[in-house]
Amino acid sequence: MLARPFLRRFALALALWTAAFCGSGHARADDLADEADLQFQLGADRYQKGDYQGALEHFLASNRLVPNRNVGFNIARCYEQLQQYPAAFRYYTQALEGEKDPQARGRVEAALEKIKPRVAVLKIVTEPPGATIYIDRRDLGPRGNSPRTLGLPPGRYKVIADMPNYESAESPELEASLGETLVQLRLTPKLEGLTGSLVVNADERGALIEVDGRPRAFTPAIVTVPAGTHRIRISLKGFRTIEQTAQVRPNDETKLDFVLTQAEQVTAASRASETVEEAPSSVSIVRSEEIRGMSYPTIAEALRGVRGVYVSDDRSYVALGYRGLGRLGNYGNRVLVLLDGQPTNDNWIGSSYVGYDARTDLEDIERIEVVRGPGSVLYGTNAFSGVVNLVTRGVEGKTSGEAGAGVSEYGIGRGRVRSNVRLGDDASLWMSVAAGRGNGRDFYFPEYADVPVLAGNARDVDGSKSGTVNGRVTYKALTAMWLLQSRNKWVPTAEYDTLFGDRRFQQVDTRGLLEIRFEPEISRSVQLMSRAHVNYYNFRGQYPLEEGLEKDTFDGSWLGIEQRVVVTPASRVRLTIGGEAQFHYLAHETVDVAGTSYLDEDPTYQIQAGYLLADLPLTRTVRLSAGSRLDHYSTFGSSNNPRVALIVHPYDAGNLKLLAGKAFRAPSIYELSYNDGYNTQKPSPNLRPESIYSGEIEFSHRFSPTVSGTIATYGNLVRDLVVIRGTGTPADPMAGTAEDLYYYENSSAPVLSVGAEVEVRRDWRQGWMLAASYSAQHSRYLRGAGLSDLLGSAHPDFRRVPNAPEHLASLRAGVPILSHALLASTRISIEGPRFDRHDEASDPEPQGETDAAAIWDFVLSGEEARWGLRYAFGIYNVFDWRYSVPVSNEFRQKTIVQNGRTFLATANLTF
Repeated sequence: MLARPFLRRFALALALWTAAFCGSGHARADDLADEADLQFQLGADRYQKGDYQGALEHFLASNRLVPNRNVGFNIARCYEQLQQYPAAFRYYTQALEGEKDPQARGRVEAALEKIKPRVAVLKIVTEPPGATIYIDRRDLGPRGNSPRTLGLPPGRYKVIADMPNYESAESPELEASLGETLVQLRLTPKLEGLTGSLVVNADERGALIEVDGRPRAFTPAIVTVPAGTHRIRISLKGFRTIEQTAQVRPNDETKLDFVLTQAEQVTAASRASETVEEAPSSVSIVRSEEIRGMSYPTIAEALRGVRGVYVSDDRSYVALGYRGLGRLGNYGNRVLVLLDGQPTNDNWIGSSYVGYDARTDLEDIERIEVVRGPGSVLYGTNAFSGVVNLVTRGVEGKTSGEAGAGVSEYGIGRGRVRSNVRLGDDASLWMSVAAGRGNGRDFYFPEYADVPVLAGNARDVDGSKSGTVNGRVTYKALTAMWLLQSRNKWVPTAEYDTLFGDRRFQQVDTRGLLEIRFEPEISRSVQLMSRAHVNYYNFRGQYPLEEGLEKDTFDGSWLGIEQRVVVTPASRVRLTIGGEAQFHYLAHETVDVAGTSYLDEDPTYQIQAGYLLADLPLTRTVRLSAGSRLDHYSTFGSSNNPRVALIVHPYDAGNLKLLAGKAFRAPSIYELSYNDGYNTQKPSPNLRPESIYSGEIEFSHRFSPTVSGTIATYGNLVRDLVVIRGTGTPADPMAGTAEDLYYYENSSAPVLSVGAEVEVRRDWRQGWMLAASYSAQHSRYLRGAGLSDLLGSAHPDFRRVPNAPEHLASLRAGVPILSHALLASTRISIEGPRFDRHDEASDPEPQGETDAAAIWDFVLSGEEARWGLRYAFGIYNVFDWRYSVPVSNEFRQKTIVQNGRTFLATANLTF
């Protein structure tokens, strides 16, 4: 405090008088002076009573009303008494600025010297002086002009100096300890007029151009920069980033042309993001450009023509086959379908859904990852012959909405809406709702030509309706994802010996899931993944029989937890250890025929699993990936499934993969326990899990940044295949016929498939794309599973392996017609013949073979960015090629004809 109260009041009154008569008006100054004087007196009283916090509040209020060096001095004294020394140092410094009175200056300087040892003092000097000083970040506000002395708490700081017509200067991060630290910065004058131009172009529009770490434009662009050396960085999603140094001469142009190379990422092969070349599996990616360009309505349509993959549709469900393994009546349960890494197969049959029973449309899908070969090392059951992972779109840019409509496949109309919400830099939410409905098509089945009136014609019994709710919310490392999908399908084929042409034959599948995932990065070398999920599957089937309406139901619910730790102790070294548990606490199935119950069971079960994976560099060009997973089921026991991959880069453009692994499929609840009171089917409780042993060699070569080729050869040995047998005929004593019900058994004959594939592809560039592939495979039944049997003759009790086309080929292309406004996309897929279900030598029926097929699809698509409009229209199966695929024992038909010529049209608006 000043020496005596009257001196203090006199100094404050003088300051207030000066402010009033040099300020903005007498009345305002008088009011401020009175209030400021009151606040000052209250502060002085509090200070004399030792209430330094209360005094500080009043002195600050007085200083806000009329700033005054003397009041500032008192504020500094309060902070000093409160031991807040950095704040005291700041106010003492302010009190010293502009002070002319030698006595007052001495008093302030003495106070500063007293508290200097208690603060970290930064003495900042710039050349030239007068620069604006910032600490750490500019958005925290300036700290005055240089030379400047700042008092701060001890810690690490960075000093920034800005000055007009000079380049900014920054100090390295420095450790400020108690006492004084000198910081000297030299600012370099800007060389006005000494600039040049960078003319930057790339073979893909919209790539981000960064100059010296600062975003400047998008390709193609002309960027003006100061003369000198600059670091140029070009980046675009889905492509490898390119960096290059450029020398820019004054008043001159420097031209830079970049050719981008695709860097397709896959997560399904290792449950970690990696390039396709580094993945320890054979992988194909269906990119968003192809999905939008061809306007694929379903997963199955998007995968038709992918190397080694083929599609079957029995008008109840669509199923995928991989490399000759597409067993009839399996409902796709040897393929695992994931949604952002979460399995979507049901827990009754293990079915994978790839038609409208999976999603009403693909508008939420960013890409589809297709992984060939055994995947049980990562996912356990159902990842038998391959894995399909649907990667959804996130929220890009600002908050927006979407709406769309479309029609495809015999008039199935679809509508959808989606909301994209940006919740901050680290948080976002998207959710979509879609619905579809269609009447399907009419069929003629000669097998039912004897049915009165209908005479083999199935009309108005092939309709369907579906709905999808999907979404995801993210906040930093936390993600919650949900899906609810339901489809009601009317079935025209009269399978299961139902009444032909009866519209009451319906199957309703509803699948729901909620997953919460937390993936924090503990350190640079340790990352955790904790996952919990809740699942629901509901089936309702109505089957019109002569004795009445049969109603089958299944209600399944299960929850699971998983914990995984990924350790990267060194570059290119990755160790993964994890475990999961699933509790299928509801698996309730019933069968009711005309009011009589034949089945009412709830065979619940549990699964526990642990796995270990290691990715290790052996040399600079050779990497080893190996791992194993042990699954234990309460229904049958345990299954161990290893995988090993050797990935070699013999030269820059080459990539060689040597792959081997094993997978299993657990017998499903349906296969083990379903029966309809022994009318047509009986349970099969003694089934063993299936096993597949796989080996593959794949070599790829990149001819240029845009053109690559791949050649692969493989062999798969399948043991204990679960197959359906019987004709579904109960015993009839009157007719003297024996019982021959449907049932499942493990086949006594292993199946060996060997094949080769070749593919050449030109990556997407500005709408241009070309890909051609050919696959040849041969499958046969073996006498046994020994090494000698692999080269021996076929099993004498079996014919040819059903539904295993020996030849597959495809050609896919995209051509821009009017830049982004109109793109022509086309696909030709060729499939060889397939053998039907009569594969046992004892079967009195001869084994038939379908005809080959060539399906040409053509779509025109485009977008109008100004309106946020995207559209497509086209024709699938332009030639109206009528082709059939074989079906299982539950059908009277041996084959079912597939879709002929169909039309599509879609429109989507973003707003």
